[in-house]
Amino acid sequence: MSRRPERRKREAALLGAIDLRGMMLALVVARTGSLRLAAREVGLPASAVSRRLRALEDGLGVSLFERRSSGMKPTAAGEDFLAEAERLLGGVQSAAARAREAGTATEGRLEIGTYFSASTGRFREALMGFLQQNRGVGVWVREGSREELLTAVRRGEVDLALLLGPNEEPGLDRLGLWQEAGMVALPKEHTLAGRPMVFWSDLVGETFIIARRGSGPEARAKVESLLPSGHGARFVEQDVGREAMFNLVGTGLGVAVLAESASGASYPGVVFRPVGDEAGPTMVETAAYWDSKRDNPALRRFLAKLRAAQRSRGG
Repeated sequence: MSRRPERRKREAALLGAIDLRGMMLALVVARTGSLRLAAREVGLPASAVSRRLRALEDGLGVSLFERRSSGMKPTAAGEDFLAEAERLLGGVQSAAARAREAGTATEGRLEIGTYFSASTGRFREALMGFLQQNRGVGVWVREGSREELLTAVRRGEVDLALLLGPNEEPGLDRLGLWQEAGMVALPKEHTLAGRPMVFWSDLVGETFIIARRGSGPEARAKVESLLPSGHGARFVEQDVGREAMFNLVGTGLGVAVLAESASGASYPGVVFRPVGDEAGPTMVETAAYWDSKRDNPALRRFLAKLRAAQRSRGG
């Protein structure tokens, strides 16, 4: 005969008199066989333990212990109850531990959408710092255009997008992060390659290689706004990623613009130089975008890391 109906009755009785503290005290009393020893172990007066035990028994409508001069001995009903209570409390403790673990992001998954490189700069620093403190979290990075990544955030496919700012995006929260110097990638033999800094006015008439993916469309709009009017520059779209784009620069096909964080790697025949005007390098702002309704502890921890880094650097 199945014992499931009996177990369900016992579980119903436990839930009807749910007093986790009382059950825990009853288990300590059963293990020590003494109110006095149990009270000493939990740091309460013996009278308080006795009252809590009586309240639990009253709620259940049954005596759990025989109170003898030699100590506390569980009744038959008490033995049955205590076995189920131990199982139930073990499950509660296990569930609490899992919840705490998830809440501290010691486990989990974080997916970041970005077109910034992790070869150097602030994104690399933030990512490495987060991974060192949250070794159980798996991190995935997805590349794409601005619209692709923002759509992925809205659909819940990506937790957070790190993109150029400071645009507001409907339905998403935004955190302005760091600024990076704008750079230009030049062929090693280019006449501007020997300069410590390149002005936008120096790039009039150049051919700019623009990646069709990632930040390419935004980069083109930014460059066109910074070049002098009537600049005569050409923009050649290539259906390539970042690495292939810089390799094309190395062949002498043209120049390319980028944020400083993408200049950490070396490419054959390519040099990187800051680009700007008399006031200094043009600065590129980075912002994080996410859906505040997304419940992912790893995302919350990563955002806390970004905010802390922002505060420590004064924005």
